[in-house]
Amino acid sequence: MAKKADAADPLKVEGKTEKQTSLSTRVKQRWQHLDGKASYWISQWQEIGTYIMPRKAYVTYTRLPGPMPDKEAQLFTSHAARANATAAQGVMSLVCDVQKEWVSLVAPEGLEDADGVSEYYAKCSQVMLRELSRSNFYSEFLEVNMDRTCFGTSAFIVEEGKDESLVFEVWNVGTFRIAQNADRKVDTILVKKEMTVRQLVDKYGLENVSQKSREIFLQNDGKSLDTVIDVLFEISPRTDEERAKGKKDAQNKPIASMHIEYQAGKLLLNSGYDEQPFFCTRYLRFAADAYGWSPSWHALPDARQLNLIQKQSDSIIGIMLNPRILMPESLAGRQPDLREGGITYWDESAPNAVPKEWGTIANPDLAEKRIQDLKADIDDAFNVQMFKMFCQLAASGQELTATQIRAMDQEKITFLSTTYSLLTTEVLIPLVHRVYGILSRRGMMPPPPKALIQQARDGTAFIPEPKIVFNNALAVALEQRETDAIDPVIQGAIAVGQVTGYFSVLDNFDMDKIVREKALASGADPDFMRDPQDVAKMRQQRAQAQQAAAQQQQQAHLANVAQKLGGVSPDSPMAGQIKQQVQRHL
Repeated sequence: MAKKADAADPLKVEGKTEKQTSLSTRVKQRWQHLDGKASYWISQWQEIGTYIMPRKAYVTYTRLPGPMPDKEAQLFTSHAARANATAAQGVMSLVCDVQKEWVSLVAPEGLEDADGVSEYYAKCSQVMLRELSRSNFYSEFLEVNMDRTCFGTSAFIVEEGKDESLVFEVWNVGTFRIAQNADRKVDTILVKKEMTVRQLVDKYGLENVSQKSREIFLQNDGKSLDTVIDVLFEISPRTDEERAKGKKDAQNKPIASMHIEYQAGKLLLNSGYDEQPFFCTRYLRFAADAYGWSPSWHALPDARQLNLIQKQSDSIIGIMLNPRILMPESLAGRQPDLREGGITYWDESAPNAVPKEWGTIANPDLAEKRIQDLKADIDDAFNVQMFKMFCQLAASGQELTATQIRAMDQEKITFLSTTYSLLTTEVLIPLVHRVYGILSRRGMMPPPPKALIQQARDGTAFIPEPKIVFNNALAVALEQRETDAIDPVIQGAIAVGQVTGYFSVLDNFDMDKIVREKALASGADPDFMRDPQDVAKMRQQRAQAQQAAAQQQQQAHLANVAQKLGGVSPDSPMAGQIKQQVQRHL
């Protein structure tokens, strides 16, 4: 059956001080270790953010409250930032368009024909899409994609809210450290966040915060409540040794969640989840490292150069519009009137003693040519033209088809398939399972049919995980690429049959399966296709009808021959020979 709700109970402090200290020390040491391993990435993120996403260029130092225009002031062009935003929006329009049913839950294998199962999952799909639309998912997921395209790595979490069914939160790059398991999947994350003392007490309770935080809170002078405290979160798998057999409370769930006050080393929460609540995605994997690579690595040198040349170009234009003036000594103390229609007086007896422009010889066209080249390189790194097409189609209400995607350059298709595959396995599939679990625990899903309820070996009842089908054009196009691979093989087999007359070579292929898979890959509604058992019955009935028709034809022919022979008895040897000859000709 559906799992019980995620537990998030505060600690019971009595009698657990030593254990709490041990856990908090371990979490803090884990952060420090992973922080050291991430030093290279942190420096790269800082520089990438400076040129491509300045609002998040606060990786190596603390961002002060309020607007911070200093980073934006260092930029003289926002082209790279806009290229990154276009790529992120393009991915959103491809993967999870809010106006479309981009994902569906379907029955697990073997239960497709069970009573009520397909209808149950169809209703579950509707509930899930409705609740995603009501939540902050789409706005947060756009931020996830912007971070992913810019920095190469992004992370977010979905929690069960008090008032809302689903609450999503993006963790900014630089605030988290990650580790991956043997399959190179990120299963551990540590996040450092700032919380005020008031927020700390409100979330964990006064009795569970550190002594220092308790004293600050109890001052209650209106100022101390906003004192900022660093809080460290760790979410990671629990080993079997860390879980008590038979227990399913917060501290024995498969996914551990621990919160500590970083400076004080005070354990605030030791809880857990039924399924992994966070999702960390890489744009592309980089060697064996946990963190990912992004187009920004290619675009960064161009973005630096573009910023410098744009600054110089602006300076040239500024000088041309407001030129330097060479003033004769005789006019010292007097300024020429450079305003529109301005009048400047000079001594006619000294015709050479007039103000003159100087140092304004420059060719801005050369700078403009270089600027356009750099912009084109940046656009190419982020595949801007391709993603612009996706965004424009979505904005106009037109649907991007799998055929349009397949018509693209093969290199772009390969690029899309690689990064989309990572996004699917690292985010979309586990996200759907997480959302399905939360909504089931909240009682928001319809009651499951009896045919869906299974029994485990230990006798407990459970509902198997549904299959997940993505209905976006990119998923369809990539599936079509796989099924299209068989086409030239079959065409070659047909050519062999035409030349040799040996068409039985086609018996090597399961044509029914190929046709069905190609239809599904093309986006055809599965309801349009007959059940394989029904197809088998239709073929059996057709064969029986053909056999009956042949028998009737045979009998009619025999009767006709017998009539012509007249006196030949139907039971005579001659009649038998005639019958055999007729059968050979039929």
